[in-house]
Amino acid sequence: MSSSTTKSVPPLPSALSSLISSSGAKSASEALAISVLHNLQYQHNWTDLKLHLVYTNHTQQAPTGRSELALVDLEGLHFNHSNSSSRTVSPSRSTSSSGSTTPTLIEASLPNGSSTPLSLPASIPLISGLPPQHSYIHPDLQTHLIKHKIKETEIPVQRDFVLPLALGEKWTLSRFCTVFDSLSEREAVRVQRPGNEANVRGQGNGSARANGRASGQGSSYEHKDQKRVLLGMRANEGMGGDGTIVYYIMQEGEVKPRQNG
Repeated sequence: MSSSTTKSVPPLPSALSSLISSSGAKSASEALAISVLHNLQYQHNWTDLKLHLVYTNHTQQAPTGRSELALVDLEGLHFNHSNSSSRTVSPSRSTSSSGSTTPTLIEASLPNGSSTPLSLPASIPLISGLPPQHSYIHPDLQTHLIKHKIKETEIPVQRDFVLPLALGEKWTLSRFCTVFDSLSEREAVRVQRPGNEANVRGQGNGSARANGRASGQGSSYEHKDQKRVLLGMRANEGMGGDGTIVYYIMQEGEVKPRQNG
């Protein structure tokens, strides 16, 4: 009696796995960025999503004459590795006592083609996009909106930046400052009182300070937030973890406490 053999068919890759493969991600940090971007798009309804890279050891000359850290916009959802010989083929991982892994690159390339040995990646992936609603509203601006019965939905959302992180990664304050230094200032928000012109978002007259101020005309209110990023922190996968992504707001500077009532 002959027995028939059944060949096992490997399962098809998930939509996320296919997206990571097509993105050209070569390191754990780049694959994590694609995972967080996928979560923002399909779980939180973000639109106009873009990928960026912050080069931690390279500066560019700004129009103002000052040297600023290079923030590079990537074309589409794809990492460009034109100089692959100066990067590690597979990222090394340092395992912590909790079982989590922290991606590190042994050698990374700079925009000018040179390379340098590092214990941390020479570039930091960033994500930007438009959230379906405001991710944060400063208490001063919120008070003005409530006082004049203006809905939050009447103010267009601004582009927010998201920094992908894995639980167990070890970051320094200096490295966080590197990310903030690469970002441009946020646009000032001008809110017209009801009965005047429609609420708009713009640069204003350039004199708006962070944390907001009332304009001299008395008919509008201008507010400008400090720089901020959302920390997209992914939990461990396996060993009891489910890979859940939670978002935390990190701002530059402090927000003065407000007394309720």
